[in-house]
Amino acid sequence: MTRKILLVSDDNEFKGFLKIASLTLTKLNHQITITEDRNDGYLDWMILDMDSDSDSNLDFIINTRKSEANKSIKIVSVLSNVTNEIKERLFECGCDSIMTKKEFIVAANNILIF
Repeated sequence: MTRKILLVSDDNEFKGFLKIASLTLTKLNHQITITEDRNDGYLDWMILDMDSDSDSNLDFIINTRKSEANKSIKIVSVLSNVTNEIKERLFECGCDSIMTKKEFIVAANNILIF
């Protein structure tokens, strides 16, 4: 079964890393598709880069949680630097997990297959 993950980011290096990681895992029989289209239909979960347009992304999280179809979707937010203030705001909006980009990159293979 293919897992579809929405990636919202302006960071080309991070996007490139995720695309390579998903291709590598697909070759290892973990079917993963990364999409950047917010209207792409059914999603298994989302990765939101809060370094880019964070206010818009916060609204997107809130609206996702209001949607009946996506209210239980897993949402992971990544940032260059995580502070307590942003953690609180993200959790209040409905984020499931918050980590630095470096933490995500180290654990990406495990995160992407589960």
